[in-house]
Amino acid sequence: MNSLEFTAKIEHGVIHLPKEFEDYENVTAHITVMIETPEGKKAKKDRLFAAFKKAQKANLFAEIENPVEGQRKLRDEWD
Repeated sequence: MNSLEFTAKIEHGVIHLPKEFEDYENVTAHITVMIETPEGKKAKKDRLFAAFKKAQKANLFAEIENPVEGQRKLRDEWD
């Protein structure tokens, strides 16, 4: 089973496949439609900003005196 992911506009109940998926014309497919709504996008954005504010208040990186040196040490661990 192959999986395709793309964004398309539903026009009169029809979803057109993008050109890069033309090999899949006239096949049987299992379809799941996820509708994006402006309210949904706003809610996601609000949750993301709330998480950023929470992380900011937690002062997660307060113990790092020199951020550049801290990054160098982290990268050295990967080698």
